Amino acid sequence: MSNDSLAAQIGQAWRYQRDGKADAAIAEYERILRMDADNIDANYGMALAQRTAGKYEAAIKYFERTQALVEAANAVRKQARGDTLYLANTPEDDRYMMLSRMIKQRLAEINAALQPRK
Repeated sequence: MSNDSLAAQIGQAWRYQRDGKADAAIAEYERILRMDADNIDANYGMALAQRTAGKYEAAIKYFERTQALVEAANAVRKQARGDTLYLANTPEDDRYMMLSRMIKQRLAEINAALQPRK
């Protein structure tokens, strides 16, 4: 699958999500992930769609998977550059750092929502 085609599919899934069609977004992300299981954007989008659909356990699974993919990508980038410290030197570094923060925030939100009310 070409990058343009993949980007178009991800864009369609995001449109479904913005339009409040979480189930359609989930179906689109499933198609994408069958072809590219390690796609960070599709995994993150799937996590958000699952959360929107109220499928919190699935959302947690996809957020954790995305976090692992981001960490792996960062490790590869860091090793390739020979970095001893992790610094945001490129737009891609910035993207991964921000995505990692957003994932942690979304997981905290879900975990708080799942806590019994006192």
